Amino acid sequence: MAEMQKRCDAQLKDMPSVFILILNYNGWRDTIECLESVQRLSYSNYRIVVIDNGSTDGSMENIKAWATGELPVESKFFNYDPSTKPVRWIEYDRPTAEAGGLPELEGEIEDLPPNRRMILIQTGANLGYAGGNNVGIRYALKHKAEYVWLLNNDTVVDKVSLGALVSTAIRDSKVGAVGSVLYYFDEPCCIQVWGGGKVNRWLGISRHWVRPTPRQKIDYIVGASMLLSSAALKKVGLLDEAYFMYWEDTDLSFRLRRAGYRLDVAVEVKIWHKESATLGKKSSVLDIYFNTSAVHFFSQHVSFPLLPISVGLLGRFLKRALSFEWARAKAVWQGRNRKR
Repeated sequence: MAEMQKRCDAQLKDMPSVFILILNYNGWRDTIECLESVQRLSYSNYRIVVIDNGSTDGSMENIKAWATGELPVESKFFNYDPSTKPVRWIEYDRPTAEAGGLPELEGEIEDLPPNRRMILIQTGANLGYAGGNNVGIRYALKHKAEYVWLLNNDTVVDKVSLGALVSTAIRDSKVGAVGSVLYYFDEPCCIQVWGGGKVNRWLGISRHWVRPTPRQKIDYIVGASMLLSSAALKKVGLLDEAYFMYWEDTDLSFRLRRAGYRLDVAVEVKIWHKESATLGKKSSVLDIYFNTSAVHFFSQHVSFPLLPISVGLLGRFLKRALSFEWARAKAVWQGRNRKR
């Protein structure tokens, strides 16, 4: 028995540590379904970190109710497993989390299986995608995480997904970020994104790849599922908080590539993504954020930003205007000079 434990400990030591960051904002139903799927991961050297971005819908209370086993999850992708409850948690505010938490509390859950413990962080305000995830990243780096997995709360993961992501990452020390093959939640066999996409620097637009694509043609990894090397993050910096929503994953991908890192895709991974579950697929709010961030991105990464900014904004404006979506057309126009 002692020999078996030694072998298990040795295997675990060889598995890079991964902190799974799940950002929640008024979306606890999606979050607990995501968490339930994460509990089934076959990879065993991970820690679950849920960051709540100032929710007002009772998210934290409901996530805790799920953790205690009081709130079962229904999903078309799996059957609820009450044997994986309770999940013990430690709750931190933002300053405590960014300082690495409290050792005396961390020690209380250290020996639990990875799917029976989690960290809950309350940011106290809606910091956006970049700001909220950065709180979790700082916590992870304080704990010497080797990789950080940014995972949208409106996803369901296959049990082999994390193992496949890590296997892809460790094959090449110059891989800074690994993406996943994302499928539509409502059309589980239809590919939504093949890892990432391409930016057109002339037209001011980006396009996700939806079929197998050589990694050399991938400009960015989609942030819905993005495994990041901690070493790379320490070199290029965290997510740029000037992006409240959208384009922050593209910006980070560009900075990684500029620093000599490569992007890759774990083709074995299956992740089902609901996409914009909180705000809706067609929303004026999303249009404002998207265009504000697009302006910032091209200002940062293109030597002639006025052309792609102008062409991109005009194209998105006309597309909505010609569809008589006047509120969304107005939102595109507002996004061109909205303060970040």
